[in-house]
Amino acid sequence: MTLTNVAAGVKPTDAVNFSQLSSLSTSTSSGLSTATSGIASLSTGLSTTNSNVTSLSTGLSNTNSNMSSLSTATSTGFSTAASGISSLSTGLSSTNSNVASLSTGLLSLSTGLSQIGSLSTGLVAAVAGNAALKPLADASNAAAANGAMLGGTIMGGSNGDGTVQTLGTSGAVVKTVTPSTCTTVSGIDATGTGLCAQATKDGATALGSNAQATATNTTAVGFRALASSAGAVALGYNAQATGDPTVAIGYNSLAAGNNSVAMGAGAQATGTNSVALGAGSVADQDNTVSVGAPGSERRITNVAAGVNPTDAVNVSQLTNVQNQVGNVQRIAYSGIAMSMAMSGAVMPTLEAGDKGVGVGLGSYQGYSSVALQFKAVSKSGNSAWGGGISTTTSGGVGVNVGFGFKWK
Repeated sequence: MTLTNVAAGVKPTDAVNFSQLSSLSTSTSSGLSTATSGIASLSTGLSTTNSNVTSLSTGLSNTNSNMSSLSTATSTGFSTAASGISSLSTGLSSTNSNVASLSTGLLSLSTGLSQIGSLSTGLVAAVAGNAALKPLADASNAAAANGAMLGGTIMGGSNGDGTVQTLGTSGAVVKTVTPSTCTTVSGIDATGTGLCAQATKDGATALGSNAQATATNTTAVGFRALASSAGAVALGYNAQATGDPTVAIGYNSLAAGNNSVAMGAGAQATGTNSVALGAGSVADQDNTVSVGAPGSERRITNVAAGVNPTDAVNVSQLTNVQNQVGNVQRIAYSGIAMSMAMSGAVMPTLEAGDKGVGVGLGSYQGYSSVALQFKAVSKSGNSAWGGGISTTTSGGVGVNVGFGFKWK
């Protein structure tokens, strides 16, 4: 039996009709089809997943291989580092050995330095028979006499005259060293003071290192000062008084001409009886006084007016003479101009009883003049007379007068 006209159930306990059941069947069939399709897709996905898992396994195998290589490289690096550290240890051992050698070398150097004190004795023995090295031996002896060693001094360069400078380790002159055999004082009443000073004649005086007074009654004062002719005087560094007798005063001054005098740094008096005054002055002619040199002349100032024939004149006196010469010149030039003006005054030919006047102009060396001439002839024609006057632009005036007579 069929139950019809049943409404669609709503509550849980309601009956369902065919329509509701048909919808459920259709939905179920579609769901099952969809589920089947999903299961198929799931199967495909699982296959893909399985493939990916296989790839992952392969990747992990590669990673494991790389990790093995990394482990090998790291092990090798650590081995190399260990080898380097071992080499460093060996190098430090060598350095320690070198430091020990340096200590030994310094000890040897100290021993060598301690032997320098014996250098003085050796040098003296080496130069005993060599005259060129005599100053060196003298300095060595003097150093020993003063309780010093030659190792504590430095010998300076040779002065080219058998003398030598003695310097300390700092380059300063050793003032306490005075070799007794280098300094020579052999003349009667001679005096010598200074390293290698030479006062070898009677009355000679040598003061200063290497100062030399080598003639009677000479005086040399200053380093390397030289007075070599009787009565000569040399004062200053390297001052040279070599003429007979001469005076040289100043740095590098030279008085070589007999009876010459050189005063000033570098002054030179080489002419006989010459005088060079001032730095760089040169008197190379006999019986002259020089206060300069060519291109370096000097003026002599504050000179009084000369009185005697051989006195020097000053500029004031010379100016007065020049003014007088100028006055004479002006007068002379004016006179010449006036003469030319008078002679230039032209007069016509005059007959007996005639009179005439003429005018003339003249110029000479910038001076101008004008002249007026008058002339007259007697009625007889036997006599004539005349006169003229002229003047110049400078104020000069000239006059002339004349008379003439004739007969048969």
